Amino acid sequence: MGLNENFARWYDDDGFTFHVETRIPFTQCGPDGKMSLFDFLRLTTDISTEDVRLRGTSMGFLASHNIARVVARNSFRFHRMPTIDERIEVVTAESKAESFQFNRHYQVFDSEKNLLISGSSKWMITSFDTRKILPTKTIESFRKLNPEVLPKPDCLPCGKILEPEKMEKIGEQTIRRSNLDGNNHTDNAFYAAFVMSFLPDEYASKPLIDFRINYSKEALYGETLELFMAKSAENRVIVTGKKQDGISFVSELTF
Repeated sequence: MGLNENFARWYDDDGFTFHVETRIPFTQCGPDGKMSLFDFLRLTTDISTEDVRLRGTSMGFLASHNIARVVARNSFRFHRMPTIDERIEVVTAESKAESFQFNRHYQVFDSEKNLLISGSSKWMITSFDTRKILPTKTIESFRKLNPEVLPKPDCLPCGKILEPEKMEKIGEQTIRRSNLDGNNHTDNAFYAAFVMSFLPDEYASKPLIDFRINYSKEALYGETLELFMAKSAENRVIVTGKKQDGISFVSELTF
């Protein structure tokens, strides 16, 4: 199809379920030809951000009202990771919000409507300057929130991940300017990139089945994260990132 190829974006009649068609480029894939976890998380962030922009709350609009939108937790199940040049459809929608968290679900399909990935995430809004967490009802004056509780996707619960008592240090990562996003802190996808970069080589060739991450304290420019790992089951590992003032993130990977 070449230059005549078309990709669509649309909403279902409910006004909340957002569909985006796209193709996986070479630059988002690793040596195995599969999309990287880092690029997948960036894609889901970009599409969810585009959804809320189209419904009236762009990041610029929120910033002008001293509001930052940040992800608190992610959980994804990978039935199969998309590959180079593959055409996919990403479907996302907000479920009914809690008092201080927005719930969002995702599904990714291939061109034949086979389910590739399913997931959920929890988002928060904070004061841009003080980082004080704001109630979700703050957004209701700007856009409509979905009053319906959506069916849960077939991924692990987007809940709290417990840190094991005994963990082994596997590396350090200093935050550079290239790691920062528009909220002036480390973009959420980079934490996953740090995890994948420091995992032992034995996991490099294993397909990732489940990925969960809790974001606790933002990592800022110049700060150094110490990464620690522990096995929690035969094919499951926990990786945490710690700053001087405490835990920055806790992640869980199942292979």
